[in-house]
Amino acid sequence: MKKILLLTFIISISLLSISQDADKYTHDPEAKKILDNLSAKMSKYQTARFYFKYTLNNAQDSTTQVYYGYLYVKDSTKYKVLVPDQEFFSDGIKTYNYNKKANEMNITFVDPKKDAVYTPQNMINIYKKGFKYSYRGDISFDAEIKKDGKVTKQNKNCYIVDLYPEKPKDSPFSIIRIWIDKDKNELVSVRYQQNNGIEQIVDILKSDFDVKIDDKIFTFDKSLYPADIDVIDFTE
Repeated sequence: MKKILLLTFIISISLLSISQDADKYTHDPEAKKILDNLSAKMSKYQTARFYFKYTLNNAQDSTTQVYYGYLYVKDSTKYKVLVPDQEFFSDGIKTYNYNKKANEMNITFVDPKKDAVYTPQNMINIYKKGFKYSYRGDISFDAEIKKDGKVTKQNKNCYIVDLYPEKPKDSPFSIIRIWIDKDKNELVSVRYQQNNGIEQIVDILKSDFDVKIDDKIFTFDKSLYPADIDVIDFTE
């Protein structure tokens, strides 16, 4: 799994109206308003817990992987992702990747360039730098949610906003499409379309904010893992 897992994004008087009209579609003010509102709401919370569905579609070999997991967030830089067979977590300084099948833990320093897209705060604020954005309209559909411990469906009204990299050749993504709940102003789904034919979809089925989260879950305690765990520490 690629790290989950959470978004960032004229000369003379005679040309001014043309430049403004073009800018409307590359940095659409309606899209910016929607994204700014979501970012402002999310920045109010110190902690968050998400239950999500992750889908990986690989056009290269026509395969699809689907699994569910939890994401814990604290103070925007600390996070932990729990999915079948793997754990990803960070204390804001180091990143830990545990493969349960291999019983192997890899430890690296946080790399802002690699971690920026999938860390929750950056997933929301990614549009603020390096991306163009456009409001694509709104849609009403039955979205998957988790309620009373079960996955079911609920009708949601959502804004749809597309992000495009300002420098396509330097970005692994051709487009990022975001669904935002109009009524709750919450993230519903993010679809990452990569240039190599791989599509990643993160659907948020349940969100809980300002919940109690112990800092211990973001650090590596070897005693909590099998005694024969293989620890590969690239920070030493």
